[in-house]
Amino acid sequence: MDIEPKIENPVCVRFGDTENLILADEFNMYSTSFISGAVFVGNHYGFVLITDINGIQKEMVYPTQCRIVAVAFESGTLKIFEEGKRTFWRFSNSGKLEHSIFGEFTDEYRSKINTSLEYCDIFIGEPILKSPLCVKIARNPEQSVILKDELIKQDYPLYPGVMLETEHYGFVLIIDTDKGQKEVYYPTQNRVNAIGIVGGELGDLKVFENGKYHPWLFSYDGNFKQEASYNLYSISDKAFVEDVYGLNMEDAAACFNLKMR
Repeated sequence: MDIEPKIENPVCVRFGDTENLILADEFNMYSTSFISGAVFVGNHYGFVLITDINGIQKEMVYPTQCRIVAVAFESGTLKIFEEGKRTFWRFSNSGKLEHSIFGEFTDEYRSKINTSLEYCDIFIGEPILKSPLCVKIARNPEQSVILKDELIKQDYPLYPGVMLETEHYGFVLIIDTDKGQKEVYYPTQNRVNAIGIVGGELGDLKVFENGKYHPWLFSYDGNFKQEASYNLYSISDKAFVEDVYGLNMEDAAACFNLKMR
């Protein structure tokens, strides 16, 4: 069983005063309303919540531990259901997260797997946004920068990037598009300790989480390619897990059946 949250074939939901739609993708030819509820088959892990606030499009990307099985709207509340969870993700009618269901497995679902989920929840932290790092993705790649904030005292060019020792959990890509500016939010389990474009200004954007071998990967213009993940065979990942969580990596992987990519 995959305990670490992941993004794989995510469900895209546009939510707000004007539209309440599940957007078309490679699996569904047409956008559909979820006002009366929608049920999913197949393996959809993670979801993207798209809102328009003051003319700025915001996209919040939420990884999930289990596959998404349904989306519904009731009494002004957006509900997103995962397989094997006791309750559901809950968002206000403005798109504000009111309840996350990280680790809230049903007893029946727990009984189907040979693992101690209460310890697994300790091992794998919930992705969060805490002083997220802000990154401006400009139409001209030469103008793409890591934006200054209360922890970073100046803007840094995205190419070649910068190493960080600050407490930034999660990051925001502020992307210039033909239709204006949009913001895409990515929560992380660990702090962001490095970010930059590799191989020239048109190379891949990499965002590194502390302790994870594989970084988040995007195209230079902000298109998502891959989420960050641990590597079972990485000496540094083993050391990180043993130091931070007090666990042996091989024992943890055997016990919790983590998916290492």
